[in-house]
Amino acid sequence: MMLRNTLTRISVNSALPTIPIRCAHVQAISKASIDNLQGRWEKMAIDEQEDIVTKLTERQKLPWKNLTNTEKQASWYISYGAWGPRKPVLEKGDGVFIAKGVILGLVVSFATFAFFRSMGGEDVKSMNKEWQMKSDEYLKSKNANPWGGYSQVQSK
Repeated sequence: MMLRNTLTRISVNSALPTIPIRCAHVQAISKASIDNLQGRWEKMAIDEQEDIVTKLTERQKLPWKNLTNTEKQASWYISYGAWGPRKPVLEKGDGVFIAKGVILGLVVSFATFAFFRSMGGEDVKSMNKEWQMKSDEYLKSKNANPWGGYSQVQSK
């Protein structure tokens, strides 16, 4: 009888699933170390950054309702904030500087084009309207491209 009870108890205990329970207690991170993290993060030493990341990772393993709002904000900033590769390339006021540069480039290119255009001689004889009309007549006589048209007139 004792052997039967022992075997029954062993088989019942081994059939129950085991659920791991986290018994560790992680203290809240001091507010001073994570307060205004956005302004200090890039200036902090790498060891200090890693320490904060490690502590926040341990805190995030607990239920989220146990985290303070400051810890949640710090976790979000470290994961998704504008630092490192996510930092904006342009600073405030750079857009105006770029716009001025583009406008200056367009003005210089237009002035260069106008200068060379004014220094040029007469148009070539194939660019006048009479030449283009005769080219149209010639293409009509040869039945060139009847579907798409054959107009050579460029100056109207």
